[in-house]
Amino acid sequence: MRALTLTVSATLFATVLEAAPPPWVEVKSVHFTVITNSGDKAGRRTAWQFEQIRDALARLWPWAKIDTGRPFLVFAVRDEASLKTLGPQYWEGKRFRPVAFAASGREKQFLALRTDVREPDDVGANPYQAVYWSYASVIFNRSFPRRLPEWYARGVAEVMSNTIVREKELHVGRLMQGNLDEMRQRASIPLKDFLSADRRSPWVTQESAVRLFDAQAWSLVHYLMFGDEGQHATKVARFNRLLHDGVAEETALKEAFGDMAPYYAGMRIYVSRRVFGFARIPVSLESRPEGFTTRALPAGEAAVLCGEFLAAAGRPAEARAFAAEATKADATLPGPWEIEAGLLDADGRRDEAKAAFAKAVEAGSKNAYAHYRLAQLEWVPSPDKAQLERLAAGLEVARELDPGSANTLSFLAEVRSSQGNNEDALKLATRAVEIEPAETYHRMALARILWSLRRPDEAIRMAQSALPAADTPEERQQVQEFLDFAVKRQ
Repeated sequence: MRALTLTVSATLFATVLEAAPPPWVEVKSVHFTVITNSGDKAGRRTAWQFEQIRDALARLWPWAKIDTGRPFLVFAVRDEASLKTLGPQYWEGKRFRPVAFAASGREKQFLALRTDVREPDDVGANPYQAVYWSYASVIFNRSFPRRLPEWYARGVAEVMSNTIVREKELHVGRLMQGNLDEMRQRASIPLKDFLSADRRSPWVTQESAVRLFDAQAWSLVHYLMFGDEGQHATKVARFNRLLHDGVAEETALKEAFGDMAPYYAGMRIYVSRRVFGFARIPVSLESRPEGFTTRALPAGEAAVLCGEFLAAAGRPAEARAFAAEATKADATLPGPWEIEAGLLDADGRRDEAKAAFAKAVEAGSKNAYAHYRLAQLEWVPSPDKAQLERLAAGLEVARELDPGSANTLSFLAEVRSSQGNNEDALKLATRAVEIEPAETYHRMALARILWSLRRPDEAIRMAQSALPAADTPEERQQVQEFLDFAVKRQ
């Protein structure tokens, strides 16, 4: 009987161990944070791979703003079930089941991938294309002072997404068979329509059309980078330099390539080939997985991070469930308040959001966006001295927590200007433009401060440079109203 009791107890204990979820571990490399339930070895390898991709981009694009903007948080999960928890929408209906995907939050860029996916070394297809696409796209786009041509921005992201990280080298720009099949089976988009498409174009807003658009963007960019034995690569580099210097798209295209029709024709011949080139880049020896730091994540912290991912992915119910789980694990955490505040804010419930952000700040939030957004929600027209001091104090905390937040710098610049400290405001606004040169808000904040400093010519030039960056008719109208006022009063 005793033997039977011991056997039953051992079986129950083994069942409990098997059912218990694996612990979450945080791995920190120099530039990335990886959250994993696959063990620290898998987490270290994932961080090492992203460090290698970052290093390759820095070598390929020495002018790029590699480390500015929102940081990347990478979830490296052990299996499909774990990934489904972070992206339940992909398992609804008959949708494609990805092995990697991304979500963009207000203060972080989120990437998620499965670590149990293995591809034969000779396949040349990266299973994590979705997250590599997002990473390369963010880096590339934020490095230019103007909005990039849609075909070029998406084409570069497509090419870079199929980067293969091996033990001794990276393969950049390997063949993407799906894009090649798309180009071979469907009629090409006319050149004029292709080059002029913007983010509102049906070519990039309709699901069936965007597959062809991205395939053609990949084909043209790949041809320009690697086709004809690489003879067009110097023109691509010149195009990048011109765009980086703020030259308008049409002018830069003409100066770098001249007539695009021959390249378009060359692309059509190129996609019929059987062999395609790519770049080989040695791995960086400066990044070593054994040097990365690791720590076990408390259950509450892990739940907050999962909730943040789901909130960024537009899944409020699941995000709130993780927030509740975090509160149950540790009632002192500010994270659940941050998640709730963000969700309320997204719903337009500003007063409730402000109260939730205030609760997060009271709980000791280390989230820069929470302090920044609370200051925004506390803004009133014509604030008095005490109100300005309170706003500045909150924004200074946000800046200390995240010195690279251009939004915080621009807002603090305008508050400092309202306090009469225009010289300090000028430095803050100038830095914001340097970090995010393609954003209208930062350029207009700088224009208003230059006007306050009685430098009207510079203010007008800065406002004029904000027009091409304007995304909406409302933004363009605001810029034009300032220009009309400034020119009239000059």
